[in-house]
Amino acid sequence: MACREDIVELINEQRIANSIIEITSNLCNIAYIDNLPSLCLDQPFVFIAYTHGSENGLVVNGNSFVSRNNSHYFKDSLFYSTACLVGKGLAMDLIGEGCKAFVGFSEESEVFAKSHIRKIFIDCDNYALKMFLTTNATIGDSVKAAKQYYSSKIDKLLEFKENVLFVSALVNSRDSLICEGNKDLIKEDLFIN
Repeated sequence: MACREDIVELINEQRIANSIIEITSNLCNIAYIDNLPSLCLDQPFVFIAYTHGSENGLVVNGNSFVSRNNSHYFKDSLFYSTACLVGKGLAMDLIGEGCKAFVGFSEESEVFAKSHIRKIFIDCDNYALKMFLTTNATIGDSVKAAKQYYSSKIDKLLEFKENVLFVSALVNSRDSLICEGNKDLIKEDLFIN
């Protein structure tokens, strides 16, 4: 199960699908994002991006679809992304335009095909979002808990003498996970019940 499928399952279980808009990869383009305000009805929302990234924004098929140029569309949102590098530049652009909080990675991360390792990365990548959506925890506390979860998985991999490349990639992901903006944000601030 990939990151996206894991969260879609949770959203359906929690019955919060009406608070989430899914944009499939074929719609990840500037024209669709330009239409985002009409989709969100000017209410706070959660934007979850499982795609590629750069310091300047989110990328699909080599084309940027979220960048400084349209970051104002994410005002009043929680912007959660597993994309590499978006925490370096895009995060502060979003916060500067009124995004409530940003959670994502400031460095490049790796994905591994080995199934048990891939599952650990998926669980770690989604931990903060799942905690935020299913408890009364703030987004800041959710990210702190995710970092602790990463550490527990790293310790387990070391205990079982797993490949050092997997362990170092997990350490890199943990260390580059950031939360910017309102760390006291709770799901009720986004009308998620």
